[in-house]
Amino acid sequence: MNSICPSVRLSSGFRFRLFLILSLLILSSAPLLSAAASPADGGGDGEDKIVVAYVTSWSDVIPNPHYMTHLNYAFGHVADSFDSVRIDNPSRFRRMAELKRENSRLKVLLSIGGWGSGRFSEMAADPTLRRSFARSCRKVVDDYGIDGIDIDWEYPGSNAAGISSSATDPENFVKLLHDLREALGSDRLLTIASGAWGNGCLFKDFIDDVDFVNVMTYDMASAPRHHSPLHKSPNTGDMVVDTAIDTHLAAGVPADKLTLGVPFYGRGAAPYGNFVNYADLTVRPGCEEKWDATAMAPYIADADGKLLVGYDNGRSMALKCDYVRERGLKGIMYWDYSGDRDDNELRSTIADRMLPSRYPADYARAPRFKALLYYSDKAEPAHVDFARQSIEYFHRLSYGEGYILDRTTSLADYPYERLKEYDVMIVINTMPFSKAEREAFELYMENGGGWIGFHAAGYNDANTHWDWFNNFLGAGKFYCNTWPPQPALLDVNTAGHDVTKNLPSSFVAPECEWYQWRPAPGENKDVEVLLSLSPKNYPIGLKDIVYYGDFPVVWTNRRYRMIYLNIGHGDTEYSDPTQNLLIVNAFRWVVSRSPKGNPFMKG
Repeated sequence: MNSICPSVRLSSGFRFRLFLILSLLILSSAPLLSAAASPADGGGDGEDKIVVAYVTSWSDVIPNPHYMTHLNYAFGHVADSFDSVRIDNPSRFRRMAELKRENSRLKVLLSIGGWGSGRFSEMAADPTLRRSFARSCRKVVDDYGIDGIDIDWEYPGSNAAGISSSATDPENFVKLLHDLREALGSDRLLTIASGAWGNGCLFKDFIDDVDFVNVMTYDMASAPRHHSPLHKSPNTGDMVVDTAIDTHLAAGVPADKLTLGVPFYGRGAAPYGNFVNYADLTVRPGCEEKWDATAMAPYIADADGKLLVGYDNGRSMALKCDYVRERGLKGIMYWDYSGDRDDNELRSTIADRMLPSRYPADYARAPRFKALLYYSDKAEPAHVDFARQSIEYFHRLSYGEGYILDRTTSLADYPYERLKEYDVMIVINTMPFSKAEREAFELYMENGGGWIGFHAAGYNDANTHWDWFNNFLGAGKFYCNTWPPQPALLDVNTAGHDVTKNLPSSFVAPECEWYQWRPAPGENKDVEVLLSLSPKNYPIGLKDIVYYGDFPVVWTNRRYRMIYLNIGHGDTEYSDPTQNLLIVNAFRWVVSRSPKGNPFMKG
């Protein structure tokens, strides 16, 4: 399609305006979301754990404060004078503290230390400096209106990070934490970060002074070994998550004072970097993604099967969350927020599993239906942008109504017997390509399957070679499109339909490239066109200009449980409340007509 869309590389780069979606869906007359939709808001039953997210001073990402219960700002440091606190990027720190206004339950802490941050040894060894430092910490808490202090001394008694150390550091660390507790009082949080080995910590001597211990169960090895595996395998070193937790329990830390640290990055060897954020991790040519079923961790291997980079994905993160519950730990901690992908795969997995009472418990225990989101991450950039935001959008819609959302970039592992388990397929920017995939999809749709397709999912030209799909779509082949993408006025053709009955008669939709088919869908007696491009737009386009014609935008083929929406180009499609309402209406309509019965009327 590059010949048709020559400029799709030009993405607007706007951020996903999630608050508009939530506001819309709570207020709309088709309330797929409940008011308890945000991961750290709302009520319900169930035992919550805590979620501690580290946010760095050098990132410009503003975190969604509903994904965590605690936010640790990294970093503050022991000042050069050894008697006070110095904060990196104070203006950003204050912005993080202000997130408490958006989530009143959020706890914000200043994390002091980090790898290579020194002067702890000198400060902790001197009673006067130590107490002055503790008072300075209390002042920071009061001045910024935060909830506590996290001490990340890496590590008492060690100079491996290039900092000064002393054999008396472990004992002085106990004294420091005692002085900090006295200065902070009982109403403020005091936590520490501990290495997987429990480096230099006399836990039994200070555990009563701290609220909990964040165990850094990552960086435990480097390629060709996993750096944060759950269990030991041939691909791991001696220290793994399970061993680290056992080590801390044996050292005197109660399970309910331990949070399990997880990384949002991988550790690798050439051609990968030693440190690579999950957001930047791709399978390079000649490499293959594998799953270590013993370590319960993914990795990328070379052609010989050698581990090149170990990391966590949504699957392994879910298993770690389950492990936290099985071991009775306090919660999850992650480093760091900005490492995740745009679709929030890791953050949302953790929030879902650690904060169950934030959603209606009956829905969480008994999901009403299953949806499969099918997309391509190798499509044109603007279509990939739309896919990323669609993943987040439909993931959010799963809150409250309790449906299961799976996603895939390939239908190779979805024969009909598996595909028929899904009440609806959400197809973003691609279509089945192999003969087996197409046959499975045809069988699925011919036997009552559900399909909601967007924009590029309906693109079919002379190279598609799939006559069945033309009949399914209810239209001829692609004929032309407007270019470049731009907003357009849409008219409602069928006002009484469930998809359009609460929409205005006309509204301006976000920018898209508007497709036309020959023959047009409206010429098919089985097709019902719901919205079209308004003639008031003509002429439309700057490079490829259209002066007249039938440009249907939303329609359904009555022979199938399907709806097609010719929207979904770039990263602004979910910025408009009216269009969001249209999407929710369409999704609910397709699902509600399932042969299994309307899931929205159950329970």
